[in-house]
Amino acid sequence: MDTIAFWLPLLLLFISALLGTALKRKARDHCLKKFEECKVVVPLGEESWEKGILYVFAQGLELIYDIPYSTPVAKISSRVLHPAEVSIIPYFIRPAPDADTRQGYKWRKELTRIRNPNFSDKASRTFLNFYNMLRDAFGQASQAIVGAISKDTSLAKVRNSDKRINELKSGLVNLVPNAWEPVLEKYRGAEIVVERKTPKGIINESGILEDYSAQYLLVREVEIQDPVLLAYLKSASVKEKKKHDLLYNRSLSIIRHRVAC
Repeated sequence: MDTIAFWLPLLLLFISALLGTALKRKARDHCLKKFEECKVVVPLGEESWEKGILYVFAQGLELIYDIPYSTPVAKISSRVLHPAEVSIIPYFIRPAPDADTRQGYKWRKELTRIRNPNFSDKASRTFLNFYNMLRDAFGQASQAIVGAISKDTSLAKVRNSDKRINELKSGLVNLVPNAWEPVLEKYRGAEIVVERKTPKGIINESGILEDYSAQYLLVREVEIQDPVLLAYLKSASVKEKKKHDLLYNRSLSIIRHRVAC
């Protein structure tokens, strides 16, 4: 009996730490995840960009270059962007695929579904919105359940048990996307105008709002209006007149208008 009393709290602590780690790995922005494994263009300064395949992690991003290139230090094939750097990136660009390719067909099909969601899409979105409306209630319930386990006298004696349990409670609450804004929800699937701040002033760009999160606006089929960016896209062999998907950082961009049909 004493043996069970000794090992049980340790086992519960191990499970909570394991679940907490798994939940942290899942804690990625759901809009940013939609650019996972896609070719993107990322601004790294006022007039500096890099392009490559994007991989999203809970604590940063990785950009894999199409072609490795030499530097004075070594030949490099990737760039790692840490959380502090990611938070100030104004946007991510995903060029649209060519219309006559399979990817182009899939891209157009996705746009049609975004504009006219089916019953399954509407039902899942309604459930998600319901959760976000009552998120505090769900969070308090999950915290109460996990908190009841942590109050077990044998578990409470284990060193750092409170820290691990709190990490698990936080992970449970943040696992589901929690951005819910009635105005933006109304504009999903509609053509909108995004107002973006740049060092040289305000730029307005139109596109179709697919989704949003606390940090990003995901807008499809955007016609880029920034002349400096267009010049880079042309020089980097990216079709500057082609429409693009953009992930706008909400600290620098807002939805200003809805485009009339």
